[in-house]
Amino acid sequence: MMNRREFLKSGTAAVGVAAIGQALAVAPVSGASNIGATDGSPSYEIYALKYAGPFKSKLAFVYWKQGWDDEIERYYYIWAIKGRDETIIVDTGQGPTYARRHKSPNYVNPVDVLERIGIKANSVKKVVITHIHQDHAGGIEMFPQAFPQAIFYVQKNEFDFWIKSPIAKKKAFADSSDQLANNILAGMEGTEKLRFVCGDQKLMPGIELLLTPGHTIALQSVAVNTRKGTAIVASDCAHIAQSFKDDMPSSLICDLPGWMQSFDKLKAKASSQDLLFPGHDAKLLHDYPQVALDVTRLV
Repeated sequence: MMNRREFLKSGTAAVGVAAIGQALAVAPVSGASNIGATDGSPSYEIYALKYAGPFKSKLAFVYWKQGWDDEIERYYYIWAIKGRDETIIVDTGQGPTYARRHKSPNYVNPVDVLERIGIKANSVKKVVITHIHQDHAGGIEMFPQAFPQAIFYVQKNEFDFWIKSPIAKKKAFADSSDQLANNILAGMEGTEKLRFVCGDQKLMPGIELLLTPGHTIALQSVAVNTRKGTAIVASDCAHIAQSFKDDMPSSLICDLPGWMQSFDKLKAKASSQDLLFPGHDAKLLHDYPQVALDVTRLV
């Protein structure tokens, strides 16, 4: 049995503390309709794109103090929200420099994974950064060049902590971020490429950004109108789906009371718990229809 110190040491590289055959053909994506929208807003499809993994650690790493003897596999994802006229990307994934240095298993540049469902450079105008951990924001290393028309949206408090706070430079936090990516983000401040969000904010008709702290200072989730109702791309507000059912966060915590409030907020917002999509659950890859290599349609 791995002791807790060994477990936390090995798990950090896999998930990010308080913090990845032959390709299938490009799959058609059907786009948006108004079915399922309750306020006249368009509805969207949501895709999970696995770019690295599996990573293995103890269940307790992603499920608060439960399962110290149980092994679990997790994957690293980004998400695409596909509408009739526009595709929104959620997170940038891990950057290739960090992935090489840390030997992320089965890593594929997230930009290349997006191409598997036909998402090209000029088709992306909005990229949401849920939080500034290496596996979610590290891809800022290549995303501004890959998607030159994109504006990047991040909570201002999240940016200020990871980019400006001296506390974020301490090892307990620094090990879960990518300094190369953080330097690039810092250089984007004050430009048209970076847009700060303060709390909950409608991004566009049918898509809303929701402040959901707990895992980090100001993680944000994305509420999306779909044919089945309101779905939530929750990112690491929960690492696995079971966390939503049991109100059990991961072991990677900045604010435990805040996390409990975030669970309540997302469960009240989603049309059903089946429409709450966590950040690292293997089920996203295995339990939904595959539309291209390592890409599934969640709704």
